[in-house]
Amino acid sequence: MNILLEYLKKLRVGLYTSFQKLSIFDTQFRYFLTVVCGYGVDFLIYASLVMFDMSIYWANAIAFCVGLVVNVILIRRFVFTDSRFRLITDLKLSFVSHGAMFGVGMVILSVLVEFMEGNVYVAKLISNGTTFLMNYLIRTHFFRTK
Repeated sequence: MNILLEYLKKLRVGLYTSFQKLSIFDTQFRYFLTVVCGYGVDFLIYASLVMFDMSIYWANAIAFCVGLVVNVILIRRFVFTDSRFRLITDLKLSFVSHGAMFGVGMVILSVLVEFMEGNVYVAKLISNGTTFLMNYLIRTHFFRTK
């Protein structure tokens, strides 16, 4: 058992240092990688809830909240390590600032599903893709000290 724990500790450090080495890449690329992870969580939660017949709007809201927390933690850890705020403040401000983008995403989702009769999963991907760029611009200009 101890051997397994030691291996897992080394593996965690290995993964962490490998990800940290991504700092040789542009901020935009590192941001993209971390947000893809957060959006992956967001999409999996959304898809699971929709699959169990939850309204796309409630599923989107729940997935957004969880995805936002995951994104903030990953972004602070791997992309913008020079955060101006403490984590709890960052989360609160992120919910406020990204809440507007959530509204935009919800409108996009509604238009694509209700009016254009699109696929609920494709609509979610389009909605997230659109808000991705807007959220990046907000975070780069407001949440960093530099």
